[in-house]
Amino acid sequence: MDQIADRAEAHIIRMARSDAAYALTMAQRPEVSRAELCALVVKLADAVKDVASVAELRGERLSEPMYAPAARALEKALREALSQR
Repeated sequence: MDQIADRAEAHIIRMARSDAAYALTMAQRPEVSRAELCALVVKLADAVKDVASVAELRGERLSEPMYAPAARALEKALREALSQR
């Protein structure tokens, strides 16, 4: 089951990255209409929601006892890296 979830999550993240790259490309084109840009914003908002859901679901899976030490170590490393900015 974890492998299925991992593949689905990876797909969602890949699609969000692809959508973001496409939106950046379109935003730089002067001929893109306001309506097209608005549609891109909606698509990006949906991608952000999907990626946030992936993060929440992964957090729930990682809080299982067998993953807890790794999740705590990762969280500590991220907090340390962010505090150095």
